[in-house]
Amino acid sequence: MLISTASGRPTGDDMTVSKGGFALALGCFDGVHPGHAALFRALAEHSGDKKRAVWTFSPPREGELCPVKGKPLIVSFEQKLSLFKEHEIDYAFLYDFPEVCSLSCEEFVDRILVEECGCGLAVCGYNFTFGSRAAGNAETLTRLLARHGIRTIVVQNVTVNGLSVSSAAIRAALAEGNMEKAELLLGRSYTVTAPVISGRRLGRELGFPTVNQHFFHGAAVPRKGVYAAVCSVDGVEYPAVTNVGVRPTVSGGSDEVTAETHIIGFSGDLYGRDFSVSLKHFMRPETTFDGREELTRAVLADIALAKKLYKEKINR
Repeated sequence: MLISTASGRPTGDDMTVSKGGFALALGCFDGVHPGHAALFRALAEHSGDKKRAVWTFSPPREGELCPVKGKPLIVSFEQKLSLFKEHEIDYAFLYDFPEVCSLSCEEFVDRILVEECGCGLAVCGYNFTFGSRAAGNAETLTRLLARHGIRTIVVQNVTVNGLSVSSAAIRAALAEGNMEKAELLLGRSYTVTAPVISGRRLGRELGFPTVNQHFFHGAAVPRKGVYAAVCSVDGVEYPAVTNVGVRPTVSGGSDEVTAETHIIGFSGDLYGRDFSVSLKHFMRPETTFDGREELTRAVLADIALAKKLYKEKINR
């Protein structure tokens, strides 16, 4: 399916696929990190008058994880489209993983890329694989497209501060709760973006009203615990404290992981609104307390530390 990244909808007749009309960046693009940005820069540099597009996978269906290797996803499909647009990628060719995973390398190149997607230029990473049992690599792609007179540009490994950038490394940083490393590898803050849902209002009863959000289906959820965070409401930035977990002291046995955020210095109703909170620093693991009084003391300490971190290292 060919869609516009601006609308996320199937394209119209004015966007018909023409032979050789598209310059394609190929990959899963989970996280849309600096390594992916290097592919997009190469695409922009060499695309000429071709339409710039990505070839990637359709969003996972209910009950599925990332199409490739069954890994959880760093960004939602909607976030991914928005990030593509920021990188001036106007279109996306979306394929279900089962639709292409058993194809031979030749079938993938000849039928999918050349015939169906109108590939006139391909850009991929040095570790790109494709075809049945991942039999093809960047060298294979280069050779098979050359038979059609189509150029392939292979982008080499990207490092930041000596660290190799990859979706796997970002997932590992999130699992550790190392938000500084995740931010470095992502090239931006790790952000939870989701509608505000109604909670049990226990935070309000304790004097700490919270914003509650579900992680999107299949998300790479950060380590359970309490984070110093930052959010923006109506253009005003606030420090915040976010609990990622199941709130064991007050949850009543629920095992659903949520993001529950207390916005320091904000008073207002955000229910039903889309809301983004950036997790900046892991402060402590999620803990079961002996009652609400002990929980209140811990939350007050969390707020004090989050304010200190915001002043000293976050809001710089």
